[in-house]
Amino acid sequence: MYNEKEYLEKYGSIPRDYDERLQWLCSQYHLTPKDYDNIIAYRNAMVDQLYYMDYKVTLYENPEGAKRPRFRFITKKNVATAARDGFVHVYSPDAAAGHKRMHELLTYDELYKLDYLVTTPAIVTYNAYFQTPKSFNTWQTFLAEIGLIRHLSKPDWDNIGKKYSDMYNANVWLDDAMTVTGTVNKYYSVLPRIEIDLKFLNAVYTKPQWKTITGRKDFPENVEIPYFDKGELKFT
Repeated sequence: MYNEKEYLEKYGSIPRDYDERLQWLCSQYHLTPKDYDNIIAYRNAMVDQLYYMDYKVTLYENPEGAKRPRFRFITKKNVATAARDGFVHVYSPDAAAGHKRMHELLTYDELYKLDYLVTTPAIVTYNAYFQTPKSFNTWQTFLAEIGLIRHLSKPDWDNIGKKYSDMYNANVWLDDAMTVTGTVNKYYSVLPRIEIDLKFLNAVYTKPQWKTITGRKDFPENVEIPYFDKGELKFT
């Protein structure tokens, strides 16, 4: 719950203007002009050595959104591994089916399979093309096809992202927590489909982040990812 007083106590002294905030950081950390130059040089080294790779999937279906979460009360009577007291289990009713379908598509080479799970920062764009309404006239249909009349109905954009990002979990990427930028575009088309454009970085930003990711229980054993440290890419 938002607490304005608590927020101001923690962050009220930090400037809201971007340039002023950078100056505040320089003052806060007692950065000299040389320190600042070294930071910029480090930034330039990252730009030079980090790059994104592309992976695109097109699913020929009418785009869908994730179904609303459901709640189930768990007790000893309905699950062998239940806690001492009953507890509420929150789950998505269609998540397992979507995950299984993506796994099958990759397994049987209907889609180009990556050699390894994506375990680095990712940027993903979901272009959802819904069936053009039959009520559209010729001009409206054509304008919709070229992107000038857009989809304004359900499902909501965030439900679309949720459904298809869950399908990627443990199939294309390790987890959708890898996503640093996500975009959903809703269109109409006479050919319904969902186009998923994925860009993933060749390394992790820092060693602490690398430790967190590689230390996960579900991190695949056959994957090696570099991290950026002291101006260059490194492995373990």
